[in-house]
This record gives sequence, C-alpha cells and structure tokens, in this order.
Amino acid sequence: MQYERLPLAAGYTIQEKYAQFTDHDLHMHDALEVSIALDQGMKYKIGDACYYAGPGDIFLLRPFEPHWNLTQEEGQPSRWIMLLFSPSFVGVMPRGSSLLTPFYMTKSSPLIPADSVYAQSVKRLALEALEEAKHALPGWELQQQTLMIQMLVHMQRYYVTHNRDQLQEDSSAQGIIQAIEYLMSHWAEEIDMDIVIERSHLKKTWFYTKFREMTGLTPNEFIIRLRLQYAGHLLQSTAKSITDIALTCGFGSASYFNKVFKELQHLTPREYRKR
Repeated sequence: MQYERLPLAAGYTIQEKYAQFTDHDLHMHDALEVSIALDQGMKYKIGDACYYAGPGDIFLLRPFEPHWNLTQEEGQPSRWIMLLFSPSFVGVMPRGSSLLTPFYMTKSSPLIPADSVYAQSVKRLALEALEEAKHALPGWELQQQTLMIQMLVHMQRYYVTHNRDQLQEDSSAQGIIQAIEYLMSHWAEEIDMDIVIERSHLKKTWFYTKFREMTGLTPNEFIIRLRLQYAGHLLQSTAKSITDIALTCGFGSASYFNKVFKELQHLTPREYRKR
C-alpha cells in the first residue's frame, strides 16, 4: 500500500493523465478524487471491488480509500481526467458541505455511468476546465473554480436522483445524511454527539449502527478523518505552525494531533509537510 501526498495549494487540481497496462500497488491519499475515463477501456480497483469502465464513465474515490486504475489492453494507454480536491474547497460556500455527501456514503456505488446526463455534463465541464488552464486567459482560475463547483453539483444531483427510492424507503438513511452534513459543517468545533443524534431523528443505538453501515466509520472516526483532511491541506498550503493547525482543526493539542495523524498517514505532520 502506498500513501501519496498530493499538493493542492488552491484546494483542488484538474489534470489529464494516462493509464497504463502495468499492474501496480494500490495507493491512497487524503484528497477526494473524481476519475473520468476519456477513451479506451479502463479497469478500476477500489478497495476490494473491481470495475470496468468505458469512455465517459466517472468514479468517485473517497479519501483514504485504496485504489488504482489501469488500461484494459496492453499497448493501449487510456486517457482520463483526474480531479482532486480537499473539503476546504467547498467548505466556505453556503451549504457547500452537501456537495461532499456522495464521497462519504460507502453504501452507494462509486460509478456514475457514461449514459447518465449527469456524467455527460461532468465530462463536458472537466474538458472545459482543462481548456481554461491551457489557454490561461484573464480570469481563467476563477472560471476553472466555477466549473469545478458545477461538476460537484451534477455529481450530487446524480446521487440524490439515483438513490431517491432507497432514501425514501429507508428513512434512517436520510437522517444519517443530515448528520453527515452537520458534521461536515461543524468539523472544527467541539461536537456534542447528542445534538447530532437528535438532528438525525434516530434512536441512539440505531444511529450508530446506520452511520457505520453507510460510511464505514464511527462518527468519531468520521470527524477525525475530516479534521485530518483539512489539516493536510493547511500543512501543504500554509506556513502555520503545527500547533496552530492542530488547534484550528479541533484537535485540542499538538500531541494528540501528531498521534492520530501518524496513525492514519504513517507520517508525522512535520514529515508530511517536508515531503
């Protein structure tokens, strides 16, 4: 297993890349990722599952989720677009955290199929974003950010539309989504879990059961992951001290921050910053 540090000075990056046929180790990172297949067939390994993708298929890859992608035929490299971003990219927008919900729901499929109007819109917008960077006309950075937000909106709409029947049948799922959105909006604060449970309208035991079922994490693990993602962004993009980052991200002390950071990323914050 390889851990990759991905610099996201602006909070996000959009790149065109090529997948090769050669097998390689799974890797993971702390960013949220969107992978858009452009041509040829591609194979995705995400956790314990394998997927085969055609042109236009889109995969949502969750933070700290082991994955890789390969081309399906030797000698036929496959073009794809990689979108990487940190939660801080949308965290300052009104209800921006709701755009992140699809990335934290492990019960849903990571695939948005190419025949979906939402996938087609995301692909078109991603190609436009690449063109903005290529030509670098005045205001291109702002335009690229705008396109990125539009892509996230289409992904969220696909998720809500595709899972509507399931969410209506399982009222507890909607409660967990509300809890997730609350946690993503208050991640740096001292969280009163009784308030979160109350907002979900679920009984305490059932809340913890459904939360883990839908996210693969306990609420406390979920909060720590969010805080570590923001901390990683601050380590990469600012000169703030590690103590300041620890306190800004709600860890309470630098020693506790160092402990949980190293447990999850196998690097100390200082080592992570220097890589």
